[in-house]
Amino acid sequence: MLMTTDTFLTQRAVGGDRDAYEAVYAASFPRVYAFAVRRTGERRSAERLCEQILRRVFRDLHDYAGDVPYAAWLLEVAKQVAREQAAARRIGRVAPGAPSAHLAPR
Repeated sequence: MLMTTDTFLTQRAVGGDRDAYEAVYAASFPRVYAFAVRRTGERRSAERLCEQILRRVFRDLHDYAGDVPYAAWLLEVAKQVAREQAAARRIGRVAPGAPSAHLAPR
């Protein structure tokens, strides 16, 4: 497999190379932030979502194998985190132990 610049940088970042880590962050942040703004439509929420996405990206960076472009992998991670956050918000709207309106007898 041909090693791309993205694969090389991510492998170096995973290996502890601070310059590579910063290069990966610099390439990732604008894309992730733009995604988060489009997804939330609001700056403060976008910042929180962006933070969660970047945490996941760097937690799972060792999983990036270079078999797809880095930007595509990054977007998939961003989508997954956004879906998880949306699901958590939906679940959190009903107080624990409180009957859901759609489940209440009519």
